[in-house]
Amino acid sequence: MILSRILARKRIAAGVRPSFKAAWLPVAVDVVMISLLLAAMFLPAVSATLIMELTLFWRILVLMIVIYAPLQIVIIVSTIWAVRSRWEEKTPPD
Repeated sequence: MILSRILARKRIAAGVRPSFKAAWLPVAVDVVMISLLLAAMFLPAVSATLIMELTLFWRILVLMIVIYAPLQIVIIVSTIWAVRSRWEEKTPPD
């Protein structure tokens, strides 16, 4: 989300249409970065839910909010920026 957005905004401002690899590689880097961050947060989050003695429903809900939702947000936003950087306006035929 961070890297793909920065690069896409620069490319859009410059009017450069990147190749497929150049547009989607930053998305892969963003996904790897957020995955590593969330993997490091997983055990502390599970431990916190165990310490709070949450029921199974609330434990799943908390983990969905803390782990799954941020990952999906980063993937979706990075994808949007990659698509925007490759977008090419079609001129209507005369």
